[in-house]
Amino acid sequence: MRETQFIKQNQEKWSEFEQTLKGEAKDADRLRDLFVQITDDLSYSRTFYPNRSVRVYLNGLAQQVFLKLYRSRRTPLGKLLTFWTDELPQEVYNARQAFRLAFFLFFLCFGIGMLSCAMDAEFAEVILGNNYVEMTRANIESGDPMAVYKEKGRFGMFLGITFNNLYVAFLAFAMGVFFGVGSIIILISNAIMVGCFQYFFIQQGLFWESALTIWIHGTLEISAIVIASAAGITMGRGPAFPGTYTRLQAFQQSARRGAKIMLGTIPLFIIAGFLEGFMTRQTETPDIIRGAFILLCLAFVLVYFVWYPWYRQKLGFGIEITEIQRLPASENYQLQTGKIKAGGEIFSEIFTLFRRHSSKLLFAIFGGALVYTILIFLLSDLPAAELLPFNAESWVFNGYNFLLLFSGHEGHWFIPIIGGAMIYGLALAAFKSIDRELGRTTTPLSYLNLFFGVAAIVCCVGFLSYWVILSILVVLPLALLFSYVAYRDHQSLGRVFFLLKGAFWRTAGMSVLLLVLGLTLFSLTNTVVAELLFKMINWLVAAEQVALDEWSVWINTFLLASIANFIWVILLLGFGLHYYSLREINEATDLREKITNIGQSSRIRGLERE
Repeated sequence: MRETQFIKQNQEKWSEFEQTLKGEAKDADRLRDLFVQITDDLSYSRTFYPNRSVRVYLNGLAQQVFLKLYRSRRTPLGKLLTFWTDELPQEVYNARQAFRLAFFLFFLCFGIGMLSCAMDAEFAEVILGNNYVEMTRANIESGDPMAVYKEKGRFGMFLGITFNNLYVAFLAFAMGVFFGVGSIIILISNAIMVGCFQYFFIQQGLFWESALTIWIHGTLEISAIVIASAAGITMGRGPAFPGTYTRLQAFQQSARRGAKIMLGTIPLFIIAGFLEGFMTRQTETPDIIRGAFILLCLAFVLVYFVWYPWYRQKLGFGIEITEIQRLPASENYQLQTGKIKAGGEIFSEIFTLFRRHSSKLLFAIFGGALVYTILIFLLSDLPAAELLPFNAESWVFNGYNFLLLFSGHEGHWFIPIIGGAMIYGLALAAFKSIDRELGRTTTPLSYLNLFFGVAAIVCCVGFLSYWVILSILVVLPLALLFSYVAYRDHQSLGRVFFLLKGAFWRTAGMSVLLLVLGLTLFSLTNTVVAELLFKMINWLVAAEQVALDEWSVWINTFLLASIANFIWVILLLGFGLHYYSLREINEATDLREKITNIGQSSRIRGLERE
């Protein structure tokens, strides 16, 4: 076809396309159809009129559409801003019943704590501890009742308090998995403790001074704990009231919503920790300034978490958060490797895979923990309590106990070896689960290469040192991804760095999220439930106390190893799924295949299909 004829044949269509672009009201369907035709014409002109002006003209039209589509594309900073201005307020508004329940329970139990302390003089010692009460009384006698906030360095106190508060909040949120009851229990215990703490100073005639000191940081800190509990109740509401959906489907959606609310408390805890470390100790500050600052903090909480969600809902939110959607049933599930998945999608898919292959994965988890427990105690001549000195004094030791299961401390070289063998079995079970979904067969080379990947993982957690936190946060994501790359692609670290190009922080963020979830499970071993379990063993088993203590360590080791194995399975499945998102980001494998197949035809029983 001659160029002039080509232009004459299509100029009316191109003119309509230009008018559609310039108009204020745009018919999306018509615009889409015209765009497809324009790109077809552009391809034709590139082939037959590569050096003619018609190609330049059509290319300009296609660029106009592209710019209109992507000019307003949200940047990471824009997404972050949208989260705070739209997503979080909307989730808070949707969870308003959980917030009302959390605030009501807190104020009710706060009053119960004050009333109990007023009626029983020894109640404060039971709740706050004898040591703390005696120390506070000594500070009162010395003339500085708030000296407890001045004992440690500013920065060290800021870090310690911030991490401790975040741990309490994550525990309050995570315990919501038990249909929200766990979050309510933690909220009640904290409310009673705060009420008792406040009334203790009232009894000493220090109400005004204590209130102006404690609530400088306490306004944000306590509000954040209440909000975290509301997030846990929101998460537990899904499986408790699933409606027409399965409990797993409802839980996946409610967990996402609760996690968003929980994420909104992190800045509050950081600011509260900063205030407690740097400002609460300034007790010589005029009362009017401290009082005004407390009111300012309270106003912020009420405006952002109470008034603003209601106001935004009245105006209409800038984004739309869909209601609970039916997720694909496990039996109809099909693993998609050509899609770039967000962290929430990977998180949901992990548990779908876990349920579909639960028998093999649970066998690897509990079987590995049992073999690990038996071997390390049989190979050591030390008492169980000395070989693995588990500690449950604070949140820090949850992470310490996790590392202790794989560390070669004090010359016990066989612990990381046995731990590495356990991780190898878990990795094999997790990766073969993905293979079964994709219809892939495991080659002998995969078994060998996986050994090197697991060795890299053990090196990250197998040696306690001052660099262990950096190792876990920065190096462990590399090792986890390397284990799947070595298993699947039989390639080295070069392939890992290629996949992580531009996506390292996305990968590290997912690793931290899964680790925080896992370490929160370790907190369950420090709860009343675990204590009752060991007490029942002591009641039911007739033996000497030394033997009972030895058995308690064995049982505790098995429980901790089982939880650790569950964490490893979650991490390994997560990074196995994350690999395909990284591959699609960097190589667009699925997209290239679809482009290649465009226009190809095949015949089925004599009928042509595209």
